[in-house]
Amino acid sequence: MIYDVFTEDNGLMSVIAKGVKKKKDGRSLQPFKELQLTFTKSSLPLLTKHEVLTSYGKVFSEYMLEGLYFNELIYRCIPRNEPLPSLFCFYRHHLSYINNGFHDSWLILLKFEVFFLKEIGYQMNHAYLDNYIVNNDMLYFYQYGSGFKEAKNVSKNIITISGSCLNNLLNQKFENIKDVKNIRLIIKKIIKQTLGDKDIKSYDMLI
Repeated sequence: MIYDVFTEDNGLMSVIAKGVKKKKDGRSLQPFKELQLTFTKSSLPLLTKHEVLTSYGKVFSEYMLEGLYFNELIYRCIPRNEPLPSLFCFYRHHLSYINNGFHDSWLILLKFEVFFLKEIGYQMNHAYLDNYIVNNDMLYFYQYGSGFKEAKNVSKNIITISGSCLNNLLNQKFENIKDVKNIRLIIKKIIKQTLGDKDIKSYDMLI
């Protein structure tokens, strides 16, 4: 079996594990487990030893679709064999956050998406100078590569959110956000523009 694994020191990489189909060990090589791995040095390393450090059982049993969506974002959006320690730590923290509490699915998804975009260089922000004050009573749209802008004379096809929603988003007050659907549609467009021809298949399963 060839496994894609997200590691702290090597980023996203592939390893080959021999004989796991015939061993009970294969059960530990499942999603949503933090493992300590030992492997050879080669273009396709051979896994020689693995040990489960933490098992995020609640994610596996109750938030499987959300977790698979996170994994697909990581798999499709980040370069291979490039260490991304801050993203690794965030991912580990988010799995722990899900595993140790009771949260609405939309909140779990939105938090991950916003922080994930920030980690890969697409922090959600407004497009104006630092001293700009977001008006709670105005509408805003997102311009790719620039940020949120005031929605003046924009097409009806443009997705907008309220200034109040934008303020909550920028201040990470996710629980207070009311335009969740529109924000997630904006995020989907950002991801699609980032990936080009690729698609995130698990996204539509969560709408």
